[in-house]
Amino acid sequence: MRFERFEIRVAERQLRVDGQPVPLGSRAFDLLVALAERRDRLVSKDELLDLVWPGLVVEENNLQVQVSALRRLLGPQVITTVPARGYRFTALPHAGAGTGTGATPPGAGAARAEPGHALASSTWSAPPKPATTRRARLLLADDNKVNRLLLARSLELQGHHVTSVEHGAAVLERLRAEPFDLLLLDLEMPELDGFAVLERLRAEAGLRDLPVVITSSVEGVDAVARCIELGADDFLHKPVHPLLLKARVGASLEKKRLRDRQRELIERSGSKDPSAGAADELALPGQRLAATVLFTRLANFEVLAAALPPEESIELLGMWTTLMFDAVGSQQGAVNRVAGPTLMALFGAPLPAADAQAAPVAAVRAALDMAEMVDILNAERTAAGKPALDLGVGIASGSVVAGTAGAPGRPAYACVGAPVDHAARLMAEAGGAAGRPILIDEGTQAALQGRMATDAVPAAARATPPVGGSGPAGRVFAVRSK
Repeated sequence: MRFERFEIRVAERQLRVDGQPVPLGSRAFDLLVALAERRDRLVSKDELLDLVWPGLVVEENNLQVQVSALRRLLGPQVITTVPARGYRFTALPHAGAGTGTGATPPGAGAARAEPGHALASSTWSAPPKPATTRRARLLLADDNKVNRLLLARSLELQGHHVTSVEHGAAVLERLRAEPFDLLLLDLEMPELDGFAVLERLRAEAGLRDLPVVITSSVEGVDAVARCIELGADDFLHKPVHPLLLKARVGASLEKKRLRDRQRELIERSGSKDPSAGAADELALPGQRLAATVLFTRLANFEVLAAALPPEESIELLGMWTTLMFDAVGSQQGAVNRVAGPTLMALFGAPLPAADAQAAPVAAVRAALDMAEMVDILNAERTAAGKPALDLGVGIASGSVVAGTAGAPGRPAYACVGAPVDHAARLMAEAGGAAGRPILIDEGTQAALQGRMATDAVPAAARATPPVGGSGPAGRVFAVRSK
């Protein structure tokens, strides 16, 4: 099988890059073959675990370690992460090449051989049923056919259903005819430009809450500011970076999901219908919940910002925040607050989790997604001669009190309790530079039940708690992210 710069020789269990054999571990090779043979579809994490570690019970982050190894070797664009669903092989076939020696047709399954060589030979097998996760319905508007095709392909690879139109009038026609979860809108279009579309959307009650992400080559702060004033959720400059596209679409969909969940909770509790649109009508009653709190920060932002022009610092901060929103949303969490390079998220609130393990497991998975995206971004930054980003994540689980607080007209969802303080302190201790980017408390560790690999952090290796407060109670564990 030949793709772009590399060739997979299944029968010989060999990977060649630019015609030269390169060393690759047995599990990483099995994973690469599994993804390449199923390149016509998304492959879930559970399916990959069964294929690469047949008959064994292993932690999920073993899979992420192998994916990261392949990305470092072949490039971050070869394997795409679809949040909460799995992975997709996106390398293009080598021009004029067939499937190559030892290859199997797309979608073919892999025969299970002896342990450690699970994919040494390949046979035909019926593809599994598609995932049942609901795909987001996106409307894409761009008058440039090439841009439409490229953006649509990228979004479809992320698991979304995309409908494309070429001018603003068609946008309004489709939105009035059928429901969509998000609109990606170009500004410079015939008949009705993007600014006019935003104005029309804001004027219609049934459309004003639709998330809108602008994708445009228009330069200057004035255009961005006008779009935000007219109700757009985000602005992406063309050419659109695939990683940022995925993250910002995910963040916008997460905001919509959280808004829908809040309304659902209010309807259940018999509160006033929030459809009138006033922000203070989305009040959530105070309640005690078993929840998991996640704090994350760009640990070296101050150092990076000191060496950057102000506009680049803000752009970096915006990109970081967008990626973190995406990771939280992909695991059904809710971003509670953002303060500069620090973000706080909740799992198991405002709606309670399905069971005691669901929230802690989701929070750790979100943290691993964060680590994976930062690894991809750092590979690109290193290639460009830029310093790496340093991720720090702290996670704690337990009882919290949560509900709507704040001044009239400016409500905020507040969450208080020991897990909030503990997670913040763990975040302050965590960091990739120290080799422990993700730290969790004992309650979170107990809920994982062996799903992810962790290491106990010796008390002597931990930072001294700040004056005026105490560190997290009990032992602390580092989640293996590489």
